[in-house]
Amino acid sequence: MRHLWLLTLTLALSSCSAWFFSGVPKVDRSRPVALVETTGGVEFGAATEFGVLTLGRTAVEGPCRVRYFLGPTPIVETGTLAAVGGGFVRAEIDLKTQHARAVDRPLLPDDELVAMWTPDGRSERSVAVELALTEGVRGDALVAPAEPLPTGAAVLRKAEDGNLHFVGLVAGRAIVDGGPAAGTYYVFAGCDRLREMLAKPHAHPVDVVPKFRPDDIRVMKRN
Repeated sequence: MRHLWLLTLTLALSSCSAWFFSGVPKVDRSRPVALVETTGGVEFGAATEFGVLTLGRTAVEGPCRVRYFLGPTPIVETGTLAAVGGGFVRAEIDLKTQHARAVDRPLLPDDELVAMWTPDGRSERSVAVELALTEGVRGDALVAPAEPLPTGAAVLRKAEDGNLHFVGLVAGRAIVDGGPAAGTYYVFAGCDRLREMLAKPHAHPVDVVPKFRPDDIRVMKRN
């Protein structure tokens, strides 16, 4: 009888997992983007190893609602905003998200890059982009693609293993009127800003206490 109960439980868990991930045999990390609703508006952001990051254009503190993807499944979670340095704002939520690792080396001319964002929290848009290597252009900049890029779109590198690595967030558009660099570019908050964020001192360790949620998921939160 005990073996029959264990077999039933195993089958139930397997079917639940297959449903939750839509039959995908491995965890889908192909959409590490988020849509963050704040008290001041809506922000595009990225789900990274450092949390859900935005540029804080509409708010840098207060409550928020985060729309992101757990595998292929759209998820909505409430949270709070916190400025974390380097011009980034983190949307802190209870649950885990996709967590694109940050690039750990300077970008190379042959790196395959993509800009990605979710316009509605249910789907994603992606556009192939490339570094601006034109004479006279310095810093973190992209050649303007055919499709406009929104502020906060995630810039991602396609790694050799097929995973997406976090490069930065689109910060704005720049137009150069004359000279050899004449053209339109998009600047992004990249590795330099990430280093600034990581260099900001934080209290460690921190006390955590259990938080009980209405959905019966128990998480550990800062005291």
